[in-house]
Parts: sequence; structure tokens; C-alpha cells
Amino acid sequence: MSAASGTGFLAGAPHRGAGESFRAVDPGTGSPTGPEFTSWTSAEVNEAAAQARTAFEANRELPERWQAGLLRDLAARLGAERDAIVETARAETGISVARLDGELTRTRNQLSGFADVVEGDGFGEPVHDPADASATPPRPDLRRMLVPVGPVAVFGASNFPLAFSVAGGDTASALAAGAPVLVKGHPSHPGTSEVVGACVAEAVAACGAHPGTFALVQGAGTEPGSALVTAPEVRAVGFTGSYAGGRALTALAAGRPEPIPVFAEMGSLNPVFVTTAATGARLDAVAEGFVASMTLGAGQLCTKPGIVFTTAGREFATRAAALLAESEPGPLLNRATLDAFESGIRIPAAEVVTTAGPRTGPGLRTAPVLALARLADLRREPALLEEHFGPFAVVVDVDSDDDFLDAARLLPGSLTATVHSEPEDHERLRPLVTELVERAGRLVHNGFPTGVSVSGAQTHGGPFPATSDSAHTSVGWTAIRRFQRPVTFQDLPEPLLPPVLRTTTSVEKEEQ
Repeated sequence: MSAASGTGFLAGAPHRGAGESFRAVDPGTGSPTGPEFTSWTSAEVNEAAAQARTAFEANRELPERWQAGLLRDLAARLGAERDAIVETARAETGISVARLDGELTRTRNQLSGFADVVEGDGFGEPVHDPADASATPPRPDLRRMLVPVGPVAVFGASNFPLAFSVAGGDTASALAAGAPVLVKGHPSHPGTSEVVGACVAEAVAACGAHPGTFALVQGAGTEPGSALVTAPEVRAVGFTGSYAGGRALTALAAGRPEPIPVFAEMGSLNPVFVTTAATGARLDAVAEGFVASMTLGAGQLCTKPGIVFTTAGREFATRAAALLAESEPGPLLNRATLDAFESGIRIPAAEVVTTAGPRTGPGLRTAPVLALARLADLRREPALLEEHFGPFAVVVDVDSDDDFLDAARLLPGSLTATVHSEPEDHERLRPLVTELVERAGRLVHNGFPTGVSVSGAQTHGGPFPATSDSAHTSVGWTAIRRFQRPVTFQDLPEPLLPPVLRTTTSVEKEEQ
């Protein structure tokens, strides 16, 4: 079983940074855990970025669709190291073994799924418009496909140490595109990042790709991440984290001599609307589902439902509060998250139904908080319409279902929006659904937003401030498009065309 030793990876080899040292903290106990790590300097990050550019050019000589073998091999290696990965992540995050085991399975399935995409006939989305001299204006022979943008910087997330981190969805989709990846490991779980990073480095070597195809940058400060975003060789950034972090990286990328896109997923309020008919038919069931969703992962999921609108506001809040009082508070991921949570939940405009009060149990734990408000309170107190990372939510008591549309118009962009209704509500809900389409990337009916399936139809994105670019998803097979760009080839001779665009390919034969 592999164990972390305190390194990152540069050019395929373990590498300790020359910067300040740091250690992970076990949220369950509040005590340091694992080996000492050192932060990378800007010079070390720049070396990794240069290696990534060299790899991008060298990998063009590999067999077509080489990425699929890399992704499948990586999935297998993660499975072989399952025990080491799960145990290291448990010690560094306080997340249960059961959830981590499921998250690792999801991570492996993502890698295999992207391999399927790479091997599919539609990979690169090839399009051919044959020449037509009779068209107005005359049309030349045009062939279009998507190509990789170049090296990609990926920032690991604190709340998903596997599925949104070193070998997570951003890395998988970038590698699938054919782009080298430089991952900034999250300082809350550096050991997990190292154990997973070793699997990535080994898979890169095994498939014959250039060793610069992958780097794992370790660091507890802002210097390594800033250096990654500003490195001239980096052509795009994938980020899952806080609003402040996403905005800072976006500003850095925009200020470069050659600006690059930052695909930042920055959290979300995820509103829930419960009609009068739904509360009459199944108030208890909806309240139970809400509490389970709100407290999943100690409320530290980007799809946590953070605000509920219902005409049964006080009754809903009272029942939910009773359920919350019976729940066992889970640990928050790190000290910064705990401090931000406890300072951010002091909102005078709302009535607190249940409060954190004294902490219970060891480590970085705090009890959930539920507030009760009215629509007028939302207009007076902007903090009620902000995401609070952790087990906090607001129940808004409205006078009638007709208030839902006005409420929706107050909301910022979100990853999701949920409606609980009965059949008799459906016709009246059309205007609300239309408004929510403008506010969210995924609409949920009679369910809850936590739990994001990885598939072709999935959208994990949404209007600002949920993401920095609502045209893309960070989950699902179309996430690969973030790290590709279109190129059209006009009247190029067959030998100069990419293989997928030549008339002798199966794709071309199908079009003919």
C-alpha cells in the first residue's frame, strides 16, 4: 500500500518544493496529520509549465487517440491503490470511508467514460461542408474539428478530494482533449493529492507520453497558483472552489498579455420552491429530503440547497429544525472554512430557528443553522442571498405561490434550481420555470440537487456567480469542450488534414 512522503511531481518524478513547509490537519481531531510538504516556488511552477508545453508538442507524435489508453490505465491504477487513497483522504478531510469509496468509484468511472468519448466516432466533432461552386458566394471545401488548446492548469477542490481534484473531472476532460495538465493540489489534502498524483505520473509513463504531460504542484500559499495562471504556456484554467478564489484567478488570467479563459465553478445558492399543494401532500417527506441534502458533507457541497421558498415557511422550518437537532454535526474541511462559516451566519434580518451554539465533539465541528425570513428581508439583507459554505440555509415564508416568480427574480445565478409540485400546479408553474432557466444550469423536479450524475446530458454550471462561464459544464462528457477550440481547414490537401477529416475515414464515409 502506497503512502504519501511529502512530494509533488515534476516531469514524471517526485519533487519537493523549495518554499515554506505545511501539513494537513485532520478535521475530525483538529490535529496535524501526514508528512510535511513544501510549497513550490514560481520558478518551479514555470519549469513545470515549460515541460507541459514541450509535452504538448511531443505528444503529437503519439498514435491517434492515445489519450484513451492513458485514461483507462489511470482508472485501473486508482482502483489498485483504493485502500491507500481512501485512508489518506479520510485522515485529511474527515469524510467517511463510505463516501470516499463512492467518490473514488465515480472518479474511475469518469476516466473510463472520457476514454469512451475519445474512442467514439464523434470525437473532435468533425464537420465537412464540400465545395459548392454554385453557392452564393461560392463555397470552398471546409472541414472543421475541435483541437486541444494546450497545457491546462487545474485547481483541486477542498470538498471533493478525488472527483474534483488531481485525477478528477477537470483533469480527465483536459487529458481527454489531449492537453497536458498541471494540477495545483489543495493544501487541505496534500497526501491524497500525492498518492493519486503518483498514479497519474505512472500512467503517463506507461502510455509513452512525454513526462511533462502531468505535474502536481503543492503549496499552501497563493504563489504557486498565481504562477500557474500567469505562466505563458498555460492556455486554460479549471477551478472548483470559492467565489473569492475564482474571481482572483479570473482577474489574473484576464490581466495576462495573452488572456486565457478560467472555467471557475464558484458555488451556488441552489433555491428550492415548494408549492402549497406539495406541502399539503408531503410536507414531512420534503422537509426530510431537504435536511438530508442540506447536511450532506456537512453542507460543504456546491449543490447544497441554501434557500427554500414555501407558503408553509414556519411549519417547514420548525420540522426541519427538529430534524437538524437530531443530526450529528460533521467536521468542516479546514479551519478557514469553519471560521468563515461562523462569522458569515450572523444575519440580523432573519430569525434563527436553530443555531450552532456551543460546538459538540472534537475537531472542526459546528452544528447546522437554519434561518426563517420573509421576501422583504431578502430585499433588505443581501447576505441572505449569498452562499454560506457549510450547514446553513434560509427558509423564506411567502404569502402565496404567486410570490415565487418575484422571489426567483431576486436570485443570483445558481448551479441548480428545484421545484416541488403536484400535477395540479404544472400549468401555473410555466412562468416560474421559464425564469429559473435564466437563473440556473440544472432544474430539478421533486428531488434535491445534491448528487450529480456524470453523463452526456449533465450540466454542472450556471450563470454568474455560480460559474465564470455559463456556456460550459464541469461534469459530463461535454466538459471536454472547455479545453478544445475549433479549427477549420479550407481546401487543404488530404495528406495535410488531420486523419479524422480525411475522406478515407469512416466518419467521412458516413457523411457521404
